[in-house]
Amino acid sequence: MAAWFPKLLSATSSSGFRPADNIRGELPQCIPESFTLSDLLVGAAEVVSISNQTSSKKTPIQHHVVLAILVCLRDASDRIRKQEGKSGNDQDSAALRELALLVAKAIAPVDEDNTTNSGDDDIITTQDEEDRHRQLVLRYWIVAEPGIKALELITKMSVTADANVLDNEEVLLTLISFASSSRGTEEDAALPEVAEQAAAILSEQLPSGSRMRDRFIVDVVLQNYLRRLFSKSKPSSITASGRKAAYSDGNDDGRQSGLPDDSKETKPWKFTDHRAISVVAWAVDEADEQLISKHWPLFIPVLLTLVDDNTTSVRRRGLVILTKFLAKFPDKTLHDTGLAQVFEEAVFPTLSYLPSLTPENDSVQLLVPAFEALRCLARKQSTAAAKSGVTAGKEKENMMLGKVLREGVFPAYFHAKDHVRIVEVLCQQTGLIIGQMGIHAVKHLKDLIPMLSAIMTDPFAPLSPATLLSATKALQATLANCWPRIATAPSSSSPWRDEIINALILCWLNEHDHETSHPAAADRTIKRELIVSASALAAVLKSVGIDAAELVAPLLMTKDSEQQPVAAVLAPLFSISAAAGGCRD
Repeated sequence: MAAWFPKLLSATSSSGFRPADNIRGELPQCIPESFTLSDLLVGAAEVVSISNQTSSKKTPIQHHVVLAILVCLRDASDRIRKQEGKSGNDQDSAALRELALLVAKAIAPVDEDNTTNSGDDDIITTQDEEDRHRQLVLRYWIVAEPGIKALELITKMSVTADANVLDNEEVLLTLISFASSSRGTEEDAALPEVAEQAAAILSEQLPSGSRMRDRFIVDVVLQNYLRRLFSKSKPSSITASGRKAAYSDGNDDGRQSGLPDDSKETKPWKFTDHRAISVVAWAVDEADEQLISKHWPLFIPVLLTLVDDNTTSVRRRGLVILTKFLAKFPDKTLHDTGLAQVFEEAVFPTLSYLPSLTPENDSVQLLVPAFEALRCLARKQSTAAAKSGVTAGKEKENMMLGKVLREGVFPAYFHAKDHVRIVEVLCQQTGLIIGQMGIHAVKHLKDLIPMLSAIMTDPFAPLSPATLLSATKALQATLANCWPRIATAPSSSSPWRDEIINALILCWLNEHDHETSHPAAADRTIKRELIVSASALAAVLKSVGIDAAELVAPLLMTKDSEQQPVAAVLAPLFSISAAAGGCRD
C-alpha cells in the first residue's frame, strides 16, 4: 500500500461527514509532491479490500476512501505524474477505469448485508420498511456527493480521446440511480445538485436517442440487470415472455415454494439493490415507442411486480412508471395481447387502499397515480379499438371509466368521506374522469350530484378549502359535460337542477359566514369558482329558456341568522339585484 494513503485517509476520517466542498484545501499536505494514478488506485483498493474482509456491509471508511480520491483528483491534480513508457497512457486509462469502478461500487445504493425478512421473529411493518429505506437513501446521498464529483473529474482526466473510462455496467447503473432523481419523477433527491451532476455525466456516456443508449437499455438493463433481480417475484398473471397467462398457478408471484414473499431472497431489487426502481424509471423514460414496441415483454414483469408491491413508496413509483410506459405502449399490441385486462386487474386493487387500514397520507400517495394509470389505460383501449377497426372504441373507454367511478370513486367516498384529503383527491379525479367521458357521464349523475352536493353543503366544508375547491371544480366539469340532462324545459322540473342550486346557495352562505369570522384568500378563491359554477348553470338553464335569477328569486325571501337579507348576500352569485324577492336594504 502507498505509505501516504493511510495518512490521507486518517485526515479525511477526522473531517467527519462534511460536504466535500467544505474541506477544499485542508488535506493536500497529506499527499506527496508526486504520485501516479496507479499509486492512488493501489492505496484505495487495498483499504477497501481490507474493509470488505472485515464486513460485507458498507462502512464509513468507504466514504472516506471516496473523499480521499476526490481530494487527490481535485486539490492535487498538479501532482499527478503520468506513467512512463509507450504503455503509459494505457496504464493511466486502466487506472482511471478501476478508480471509477471503485468509486461507483462505494457509493452504489446496494445493501448487501440487509437482514430484513418477513420470516424473522420480529414483525416488520410497512412503516418500519419505509423508515429504513429513508435512512438508507440519506446515507447513500451523503456518500454520493464526493463520489459523483470524483467520477466527473475522472471523465475529464481521460488521457486519450477514445478512452471511455466510465464504460462499465456498474458505473453506469450507479449513475442512473442518482441521475433519475433530477427528473422530478422519483423520490426527491437529498442533494439535487449532485443528481444534476450525475445526469450530466450520464448524458455524455449514453447520449439521448443514440443506438448506444438503446443497446444499453435492452442488453444491459432489461435482459441482464433487471431480469436477474426480478426473476423470483414475477406475477403469475403473465408468462415468462411477458404475455397474459391463460391460467394462473395459484401463486401470487413467481417465487419458489417455501420462500417468503417479501424478503431479499425473492425481492433483491427491493431489499438489496436499491438502484433497481430508479433504473426501471430511467429505462422507461429513455425508451422510445419503437424500442418499446420491439422489447415490451421485457418491461411487463418488472412493472407488474412494482405495482403489486405492498410498500407504499414502491407501489406509488410503480404506478407512475406504468403510466409513462402505457403512453408509449403500442395500442394494437395492448388490444391483441389481452394485456389491458392484466394492467387493469393489477391497478384496480390500489383504489381500495383507504383509511383506516391504510394511513391517510399513504392512501393519498397511492390514489392519485392509480387513477392516472387507469385513465391512461382507458384512453389506450379506445385508441386501440379504433385502430383495429372496432367502432365501439369510445364505448370501451367509457365502460372502463364508468367502472372507475362505480367501483373506485363512489365506494371510496362513502368509506372515507371523513378524511378530507381523500375526498379532495376523489373530487379532483372525478372532474378529470367526467371530462374524459364527456356526455356519456350523464348515466352517473344520480351518484355524482348527491356526492358533490353533500361535500359542498357540509357546514364544516370551509375549514378545508382545498377539498371544497376540488368539489366545486368537479361540479363545473359536470355542468360542462352533462348539461343536456341537467337542462329541462320550463314545464318540467329536473332533480339535478334543483339540487345543484341548493348546493351552490348553501355553499355560498357557509363561505360568507366563514369569511366574515375568519377572512382568508382561500375563501375569495372559492367564491370566484362558485360564481363560475353559477354562471355555467345559468347558461345551461338559458338554453331551455329559463332565467336563473328568476328561478332562485323565491328562495331569497328569508333572512339569514343575523337578519341580513339573503338576496344581498347572494347577489354576486347569481348576479341578482339586492332588491330581489322584495327584500330591500
